[in-house]
Amino acid sequence: MDSNSFFNPPGLTREGEGGATGAEQRSPQEELALILDRERRHSISKAEALRALSPHLLNELLRPALVPASLSSLPCWSGGLAGSAGAVVGKAYFSAAALLEERKRALQNGEDGRCILVLNAAFAGDVPAIEAAEGVLSAEGGYSAHASVLARQYGKPALTAPELRINGTGAVLGDLEFAQGDTITLNVPYSGPPSVYLGEGELIPRAVTDELSEYIALAKGMLKKFHVRANVETPREAALALALGAEGIGLCRTEHMFFAPERINLFRELILAISAEDRKLVLEKILPMQREDFTGILRIMAGKEVCIRLLDAPLHEFMPRTGEELESYSGYLRAGGKPSPSPGELRARIDALRESNPMLGHRGCRIAISYPEIYAMQARAIFEAAQALRKEGIESRLEIMVPLVMNPREFRLIAWGKKIEGDRFPGIADTEEAVHWEQNAEPIPYRIGAMIELPAAALGAGDIAGYAQFFSFGTNDLTQTALGLSRDDAVGFLPAYSRFDLLEGNPFSVLDERVKELIVLAVDRGRLTRPDLVCGLCGEQGADPAAIRFCMDTGIDYVSCSPYAVPAAILAAAQIATQFQLEKE
Repeated sequence: MDSNSFFNPPGLTREGEGGATGAEQRSPQEELALILDRERRHSISKAEALRALSPHLLNELLRPALVPASLSSLPCWSGGLAGSAGAVVGKAYFSAAALLEERKRALQNGEDGRCILVLNAAFAGDVPAIEAAEGVLSAEGGYSAHASVLARQYGKPALTAPELRINGTGAVLGDLEFAQGDTITLNVPYSGPPSVYLGEGELIPRAVTDELSEYIALAKGMLKKFHVRANVETPREAALALALGAEGIGLCRTEHMFFAPERINLFRELILAISAEDRKLVLEKILPMQREDFTGILRIMAGKEVCIRLLDAPLHEFMPRTGEELESYSGYLRAGGKPSPSPGELRARIDALRESNPMLGHRGCRIAISYPEIYAMQARAIFEAAQALRKEGIESRLEIMVPLVMNPREFRLIAWGKKIEGDRFPGIADTEEAVHWEQNAEPIPYRIGAMIELPAAALGAGDIAGYAQFFSFGTNDLTQTALGLSRDDAVGFLPAYSRFDLLEGNPFSVLDERVKELIVLAVDRGRLTRPDLVCGLCGEQGADPAAIRFCMDTGIDYVSCSPYAVPAAILAAAQIATQFQLEKE
């Protein structure tokens, strides 16, 4: 069976259509309905039903689409780098603050509150606006940049357009010129060039249907060992991931829990605290917030694995960037009756946190080694949440992940702690023991694992597996550290690399061969030390069918991707599983 017949089984073409297949003239919804109807009537097999639909069509079923005729008279610019697929309409706003203010005003007055965030580059402070916006258009970034990752998480389109120029309250994109508040239409298809239109296109809404759920269940029935999890940070996302077929959470980025407006200033206070005692006071306020976060997620995912990654992001990402944000933070300090440093002093302390290369700097487990009380707080919140749910009769399947591990000594210290010079570094195991003794309860079962995202960790995987009970491959960082490419800045030269065939596709969306080699090496060395080592892949390539095939060939147990990409990943895995079966026959 050749590759074309594998994805286009016989029996799905309508007769009398002038040589065109039915698939070419039916919408994705109609195609899915027809496939399921034929499978129910046993005119095609389950395997044929699954091979009849390409994974990207499942993604299209979950995203709004544009009516082509509504775009014909609108000025258009095409190009850029797709970060997240979809189609949206909204008013353009050039800052997070402006967008949030306009959305609040519109909703209060019963007006159309749809907005699109248009900015040079996205930072931590922009997260609430990305969540509130219909989509994101940025001048800087790329497939694995901040805005794109978050847009995929929220199921919204994102486009990077290096030609974009923002000047005050106006923007220029090629021949398009628009002002803040003008309506634009953003179209980022799964195939073909993205487009920006000046004006309002007509959208066709989409939703999770019973037929889509039936098809996902059919695909999952073909998977025996391999499974698909979701990258999730909130209970709402966890519920969505379950509805879309996820078998657990493969990555819960805890730093994203601090981006909410009511939390980010408190977290800034933690970062800027001068003494350990000051940090302790702030952590006591953060602890119940984290406990509530984990309780909500673990309750929804009862009985399924939940992999929680401890704080990872570089600390500078949380700091105020603009004068407006700096004044807001100063106002927060004053309102709380705290001594408020002068703007100059505050700026100096923030500047002191800046690093020349923050993605390789003070982040991940390095934060815990400098400030062990931060990970201790997070671990306590996790175990207290699990103990509270146990009292409700809900058991948790916990996996706690340590990010940016470089060598086994780092991991051992954070996981198991250490006595040094009359003091003790509190490990995750120490915190769990303290919680269950305090509550006079049985220990909570859990696994501690390492995020493999540095070449040094892949090479030393055999030693790390002596202490780690699972590996999760963070392919975003593993790609940039292996290839020396910044995932936020590479968009400036990747088009030339593609034009001259120097790279086989964007390495932040398609796994590079050298990155694959590091993953294979790490799996093999890790399992030589620990044969039952669980391995997953949670990077942005996790929903790519080619990456899924690689994972299944390599013996990786699961992939994890954004909730909206879960159905496509499940279908791709099921198609590969049926192909494996055909090859055996």
